[in-house]
Amino acid sequence: MHTIKLWIDRFLATICITLCGLLTFVVTWQVINRYIFSGAGAMTEELAKIMFVWLVLLGSALLFGEKGHMNIGIFVEAFSSQRLKGLFQLSTDVLILLFVVAILLIGGLDAVDRTMRQTNAAIPFLKTGQIYLALPLSGAFSAFYCLYNIWNDIRALLQPAKAEPAKGEAQ
Repeated sequence: MHTIKLWIDRFLATICITLCGLLTFVVTWQVINRYIFSGAGAMTEELAKIMFVWLVLLGSALLFGEKGHMNIGIFVEAFSSQRLKGLFQLSTDVLILLFVVAILLIGGLDAVDRTMRQTNAAIPFLKTGQIYLALPLSGAFSAFYCLYNIWNDIRALLQPAKAEPAKGEAQ
């Protein structure tokens, strides 16, 4: 499972780096077009917005996979034993998985289905549902990372507990 995670990490990182480079190019072209050629770039503006949304959603999935997402560690640190900390972490990961599947994956698929027949006004060859595909894709990658974290949490809980030093003892 770790090998699959590494491949997904590389894939998402490559996509995010490519989107970031393309976004930089499109925005630069838009500025040049607007100020040097006095042209309005409705298509490039819309393309920049779409690429930014995809970059944010796929980047957040990648960040989630690296456990770089925001969390409040004070709750986990409130427990004295490693086992309770592990159980709390496991329950947190399960709740996050439920949210990701319900909102991003299922809700995203519903949004894609409802908008697949609508065309984008600025980019007529692009369907609105194709733009919204970033939601279920981000949800699928985030759900995989949640399952990976749950798997690691369960493995950590099943390992024999290490002796914890008593308060005041040298570590």
